[in-house]
Amino acid sequence: MGIHMGDIVLDEDDFYGDGVNLATRLQEAAEEGGVLISDVVHRSIDDRLSELFRRAGSRRLKNVAGELKVFGWLPPGSAPPRVTPPTHAASLLLGVLPFDNLSSDPEQEFFADGITEEIITTLSKLPHLLVVARNSTFVYKHRSVDVKQVGLEQGVDFVLEGSVRRSGSRVRITAQLIDAKSGLHVWADRYDRHIEDVFEVQDEIALRIATELQVELLDGEMARFRGAGTKNLNAWNAQLQAVACSRSITKDAQADARRFAQQAIALDPEYSAPYCTLGFVCTVEARHGFGADKAAALAEARDCARRALEIDGYNPEAHAIDGFADAIDGKLAAAIAKFSTALALNANHADVAARLSLTLAFDGQIGEAIRVARQAITLNPHYPGWYAGVLGFALRLDGRYDEAIAAFTEYGEKVEGFGHLDLVIVHIERGDLVAAREEALRVLRYRPQFSIGKWRETQLFADPARLERDAAALGQAGLPA
Repeated sequence: MGIHMGDIVLDEDDFYGDGVNLATRLQEAAEEGGVLISDVVHRSIDDRLSELFRRAGSRRLKNVAGELKVFGWLPPGSAPPRVTPPTHAASLLLGVLPFDNLSSDPEQEFFADGITEEIITTLSKLPHLLVVARNSTFVYKHRSVDVKQVGLEQGVDFVLEGSVRRSGSRVRITAQLIDAKSGLHVWADRYDRHIEDVFEVQDEIALRIATELQVELLDGEMARFRGAGTKNLNAWNAQLQAVACSRSITKDAQADARRFAQQAIALDPEYSAPYCTLGFVCTVEARHGFGADKAAALAEARDCARRALEIDGYNPEAHAIDGFADAIDGKLAAAIAKFSTALALNANHADVAARLSLTLAFDGQIGEAIRVARQAITLNPHYPGWYAGVLGFALRLDGRYDEAIAAFTEYGEKVEGFGHLDLVIVHIERGDLVAAREEALRVLRYRPQFSIGKWRETQLFADPARLERDAAALGQAGLPA
C-alpha cells in the first residue's frame, strides 16, 4: 500500500492528480504486504502513529522528479529493521519562497523574482540537496504563510525566505534559512551590494546555505573549516565531493577524491582547503600502496601542505597533513608535534584531533590517544565512521575489548566493510577463535586480495613487538600471509 497527501481532481466517477500519482508509485515501491507513506503524510500524523513508521530512505519513483523521502510501516511489537547507514548523506529537500520586493517601485517586482529564480537554479546544482521547483513555491507569492505550513504542504526539510530592496545602483538582499519542522531559524544574513555584483551575491547566499546545512545535519563545524576561503560555489562543491570520496579508503575512491580536489584547485587556485584534501589523498596513497611510489606521494603531500599554508598560514589541516606524512615516514614524534601545532591554531578541529589520536596510539601513548579520540567525537556530533575506528584502535591496544568491539561495530555500520580486521585481533586476544575466524571471512569478503604482508606495510607502530603480536593474531584466525 502507498499513502500520500495532496491535491486530487474529481471527474465524474474518476479522480486523478499528483496526489494519486504519488500514492500509486509508493504502492508499487512497497514490499508485498507492506505500507510506504510519504514524508508529507509522516509529518501530518499523530506522534503515536508516527512511531509505527521507520525512515526507509529516499526513493526515485517513476515519473516523479527528484527523490522522495519515505517511511515504512513497522507492525506493533516488531523490532526496527537493522539498517546500514549510507556512506554519504541522504538528500535534503529545500523550498525557496519568492523574495519580497521592498523597493518603493512596484516595477522592481520582476527583479526580486529574478533573484529568487537564480538562487533556486544555483542551489539546485549542489549535492545532497533537492530544491522544490519554482512553480511549487511561487504559489505563496504575496501570501503571509507559516513556514511549518509550507513544510507540510511541500514536504520540505528547510525553507529559504528573504527580501530585496533596490535603490538606484544599490541593492540590499536579506535571506534566512528556517527549519520547516520546528520553525526555528538556522541562519540569517544581509547583503548590501552594487547592482553589478548581484550575481556574486546569489552564489554567496547559495554557498552559505549549503555550508549551514552541512553544519546542521552532516559534518558539524567541520563544514565551516572546509568551506572557508572561497566564494566560488563550483570550487566549494568540488571540494565537498573530494572530502566525501576521501573517506572511503579504496583505490578508486581516492582516485575520485584526487580528481575532485584538483578540479577545485583549478577553479580557485587560492582556495586552501582542496590542497589539504589532495594532501590527505597523497598520504592515503602512500600508506596503503595505491600509488607507484611511496616517497613521491609523501613529497606531494608535503608540497600540498606547504601551498595551503602559503595561502592561509593559520590553516590547521595543512599542519596536520604535514604531520601525517611524517607519521607514515616513521617520524611519530615529529608528527605529534605538528598535530599539536594544528590544534593550537584551532582546538575545535575534530579531524585533526582524530588523526592525532591515531598517531598517539601507534606511538604507544594509549591513554592520551583514547582521550583525544573521545574529544574528536565530542567536537563533531555528526562524526564519520573512521572516528569510531580510531577510538576502537586505541581501546583495543589498551585491552578494553568490550568497548573496542562496540566502537568497531559502529565503524562497520557507518562504513560498510570496515572494522572487521581489528575485530579479528580483538577476538583472538579474548580467546574466541570461532568469532575471530568469522570476522576473518568478512575481511576476505570485502578485501579478497588481503594479505598479512601487505597489511604490515600500512602499520606505523613504534613498538615492533606490538606489530608482531597483531600479525600473529591475524594468522591464527586463518588470514593469508
